[in-house]
Amino acid sequence: MILAGCFENVPEGMVYVPSGEFIIGTNEEDLENHALSLGLDKPWYADESPERRTDIPGFYIDRYEVTNLQYYIFCQATDRKPPRNWKGQKFPEDQGNFPVTHVSFFDAAAYAKWAGKRLPNEIEWEKAARGRAGFIYPWGDDFIPGNANLATSPRNKTGQGPKPVGSFPKGKSVYGAHDMIGNVWEWVWDYYQPYPDSNFQSAAFEKKHYVLRGMSYMGVGHFNKKNFRKVVALKSRASYREHLSPLGHKKDIGFRCAKDRPGFMERVFGIKSPKPEKATT
Repeated sequence: MILAGCFENVPEGMVYVPSGEFIIGTNEEDLENHALSLGLDKPWYADESPERRTDIPGFYIDRYEVTNLQYYIFCQATDRKPPRNWKGQKFPEDQGNFPVTHVSFFDAAAYAKWAGKRLPNEIEWEKAARGRAGFIYPWGDDFIPGNANLATSPRNKTGQGPKPVGSFPKGKSVYGAHDMIGNVWEWVWDYYQPYPDSNFQSAAFEKKHYVLRGMSYMGVGHFNKKNFRKVVALKSRASYREHLSPLGHKKDIGFRCAKDRPGFMERVFGIKSPKPEKATT
């Protein structure tokens, strides 16, 4: 793939997210205490503020969430224990293109390393989802439930279940990453901590939890229809932060990988920059 002005050999199955200033977080406030009134554990937006503009180098991120088939190949190559929902050495029949689930943070990180990649950090994940314009959702600022695999009715709290990756093309981000909202939550490479200059305090910051991004097909609890849809919409924002112990593994948690962009000489001529020599005494 060639982008304007430069050679960009994007790794297979990934998309390129260029450098450039962008928005992370939000300055919105839950002035009506809606979240706490429903029994949720934090006010809306509280751990996402203050909004800030920042820049990071260009990088690559998987176009889709890692699938059962991809994870199966990894397990076979490394003798790693398969996810518990497989009930054997291989995933359920006809689910090879579904996102792998029941994987812990350590499982996800091990797969990424084996694949020559890594897990994205929070800033990378949010930029890949929101774009430079800082959209609320990958597709724009309006909540359109049909653009992602989400449960939007309390009648069917778990929605339609997981779907093959890429099943909701209208929901892809401006960079071409699919399912960044919906399908499964995704592990990222960051402890759950307050943002710079944040005034929000949470006991969860001390638990050494890792962050999850991207909402899942699962519902959000026992609410009436109006609140159910509102909670899903707010948790589906690309800036929303969830968290869990790195040992945790659930039926709606998966991941995707990221990769550093090589330097100019390596991209164009295949020449890797020499590593700096270690200092001697």
